[in-house]
Amino acid sequence: MKKELGYGVALVGAVAAAGALAAALVRKKKREEIYHEAELKAMNELDEMMNEGDDELDCDACSCAAACAAADEQQEDVPEDIPSDETEKPAE
Repeated sequence: MKKELGYGVALVGAVAAAGALAAALVRKKKREEIYHEAELKAMNELDEMMNEGDDELDCDACSCAAACAAADEQQEDVPEDIPSDETEKPAE
């Protein structure tokens, strides 16, 4: 009788452990699926933002293309031999 009771307790314990393991695996799989879906959604949003940004940065179609070209020309006109504020000045 004691031996049979011991086997029954061991069997119930093994079933409970298997159930707990199965539940843990199901929860883990669900978390991974949720994470994967969130990752895909974030990647899609990033792609959309990048595509929208490409439209805004197209200088040929942009109304500020002339202003960009003028700014580039002004930078080229600055002589290089003028000392900048970053250079060290001799101590007096």
